[in-house]
Amino acid sequence: MKRILAQLALLLVLSLALHGAQPATPSARPNIILILADDMGFSDLGCYGGEIQTPNLDRLARGGLRFSQFYNCALCGPSRAALMTGLHPHQVGITGWTGLLNQRCVTACELLKRAGYATAAVGRLDMVTAEKWHDPVNIHKFVDRFLGSTGHTGPGNYFKAVRNTAFFRDGQPFTLPAEGSYKTDLITDFATQFITEAAGKEKPFFLYFAHYAPHWPLHAKPADIAKYRELYRQLGWDEARAQRHRRLLELGLLPPNTKLSPRDARAPAWSEAKDKDWEAERMATFAAQVDSLDQSVGRVMETLRRTGADKNTLVLFLSDNGASDQPMNAQLDKPGQTWRLDGTRTRFGNKPDIQPGPADNFVTAGPAWANVSNAPFRQHKQTNHEGGIASPLIAWWPGVVARTNGISPELAHITDITATCLDVAGVTYPAQFEGRQVQPLAGRSLLPVLKGGQREGHASLCWSTSGARAVRAGSWKLVSLKGAPWELYDLATDRTELNDLARQQSERVQTMAKVFEEWQRAGEAR
Repeated sequence: MKRILAQLALLLVLSLALHGAQPATPSARPNIILILADDMGFSDLGCYGGEIQTPNLDRLARGGLRFSQFYNCALCGPSRAALMTGLHPHQVGITGWTGLLNQRCVTACELLKRAGYATAAVGRLDMVTAEKWHDPVNIHKFVDRFLGSTGHTGPGNYFKAVRNTAFFRDGQPFTLPAEGSYKTDLITDFATQFITEAAGKEKPFFLYFAHYAPHWPLHAKPADIAKYRELYRQLGWDEARAQRHRRLLELGLLPPNTKLSPRDARAPAWSEAKDKDWEAERMATFAAQVDSLDQSVGRVMETLRRTGADKNTLVLFLSDNGASDQPMNAQLDKPGQTWRLDGTRTRFGNKPDIQPGPADNFVTAGPAWANVSNAPFRQHKQTNHEGGIASPLIAWWPGVVARTNGISPELAHITDITATCLDVAGVTYPAQFEGRQVQPLAGRSLLPVLKGGQREGHASLCWSTSGARAVRAGSWKLVSLKGAPWELYDLATDRTELNDLARQQSERVQTMAKVFEEWQRAGEAR
């Protein structure tokens, strides 16, 4: 018997030598689902210390791996550019709110589609060349299926169509239902339909699911808001921050010596806050938006289980930046943003006579509640302090993630997502694509970390967002607000950036500042 087996093995070796080793069968390659939240803070999820009910994401965390030092790019456009290309935003021409990807990059969608994946993009798609996504012919160069909006539009309105949020479905204009729909549910319907269809085919699938939630305006379904109304009336923002900080320490997502940052200077103590019921309603509505997003994740996971695709699917969940502190101002009050297609105007303003929640009202959460979402960190969206760039990252892949319910302190960046997707799919990143040179990947695959091993990490990471700047090298971080001097922190002992060491360590400041300057010049020169 042993001799027969040996002869068969020899024949197999000879066959491979003569004909060439065949690539893995399509079914052996994993499906990939990439879920992106919009303006969600570091501690909004239950599995990251939050009080919001997120049982589906918590379940993914228990069965997967959480990262405690994963970073985005602090703003929607730059983060999505980095996420889709594996390059830093300034390398691909995205330095602010708006812009289109330049010709020196290629998206993960394109590469995976060309490699034989069934592909879909759902929700908010920024920076991609607009005419290609909207054109019914060119869109299929990027993905097989698409439902959502492109360009810098934001959610606009979760319940009704507004002027600046043009929706498209598979390259054709798509009119949002007039009544009775909620945008989170609408895009989830499309996502689950795609999974159902794709799971029945021989080839694997890639789903890029870019949520609008919980980006302003504060729009949510009444039943979801009701879950949180009394909770935030009781907690207020001070106690909510304190409890999140305590749970993060208990979960091991922060070093044991991490202190809670001070309350945002623009927020009074909760005991002195006016209109507490209205203030609580703002956070209750924001929480309801996160809750609805979690329900969407639950529907996606149930569809995976029902189709049997869950057995070989990598799911990644992250946020594009920290929570937004934006107050109500003229920048937001534009006809394209707050006026509906029928010409009527949304009631606009952060004041107690305008309740958050309904479609006809436009309200934001403001700095006090953003300070809760980003707890325990300082600052918020558009800054490069931890409150602007620290993001949850959950990786779930049955049989591959080695340390389930584990926490990885790996220093990781949003550019790593494309590198990881290509690595797990067995796709080689090209030097050229469709006749044009593309820049080498800046991101590095997280697959070795998922498997319980080590990777060659980033020697340094840099950020440049809306005038804010930052460099991270090892545990040291150099950071500044727009127009402000450099601050220096040792995040190993001061993750919340409270003890500025810039004066004591001027040489380190100079050295790290040069790293930033060289990074910025190199990216802009390409």
